[in-house]
Amino acid sequence: MIDVEVGRTPTGNRSFPIAFKVEFIRQWDDCTEWGAKTALLREYNLPKSTVKSWLRSRDNGTLTAAMVKAADKSRFKMENRERAELARLRTENDQLKKKVAQSEAVQEILGKAYELLEGMTTSSDEGPDIPVSGMSATEYASWLHRKGLS
Repeated sequence: MIDVEVGRTPTGNRSFPIAFKVEFIRQWDDCTEWGAKTALLREYNLPKSTVKSWLRSRDNGTLTAAMVKAADKSRFKMENRERAELARLRTENDQLKKKVAQSEAVQEILGKAYELLEGMTTSSDEGPDIPVSGMSATEYASWLHRKGLS
């Protein structure tokens, strides 16, 4: 399916943009099976004479000339300086994306390291895992204090 919108003339006839014509011709050339071109004509409700004129204009170069002329008239036309700036910005954007990915990876690693160190310090504060019945009186008193029971 071609995503280019077909317009209407003041008299109600359809007006096909150059992008539509180019995409249609590309699809026309891809049709190799028997009946595929007829199905394509039916899909877009086009007469064969219209497509033949588009093919003639492609073959004699007027379609390409029309594309160049339309590009020159476009309000989105870019000058060489703007193209260079766009290329520079795209390169810079790619570099910044890589730096962000590296920073996120470093942040994840540091977070895991922090959790590991936090686990090590909390486990070392608790003292040895001695059963309460085997603790000395001072160990038992400090154990009660750590647990908030004294």
